[in-house]
Amino acid sequence: MMNNRGQMMDLPIKLVMALVVGMLCLGVLSRFIGTAQRSIISDMRVNLRVQDYSSSKKKVLVEVYDASSGVPLNSPTIEISYPAGRDAITPSGNSASFIVPSGVIATVRVTAPNYLPWEGQIAVR
Repeated sequence: MMNNRGQMMDLPIKLVMALVVGMLCLGVLSRFIGTAQRSIISDMRVNLRVQDYSSSKKKVLVEVYDASSGVPLNSPTIEISYPAGRDAITPSGNSASFIVPSGVIATVRVTAPNYLPWEGQIAVR
């Protein structure tokens, strides 16, 4: 008789332990899932254009968008470098313009949190 009672007491303890272990596993898994979602890095699309500014200088316009959705990507850091010059800006919107001497090859670098850095060149004529 005592043996049956001991087995019945053992069942709720095993059930409680299984629930506790299950809850712990669920907590650990949800942390890994949350970390994976936060570490997703996206691509950006950058449009470059050159406009006349003066006889010896041009205006380089840079526009930045999310590559998959096409939504403007606000507050990127945009850097432009060319022989004898360099400039960088973090606009509140998704675009910036730079005054660059005519006849140079300019390198444009764009960075933003959670996005792959982008780099390209443009001939300023």
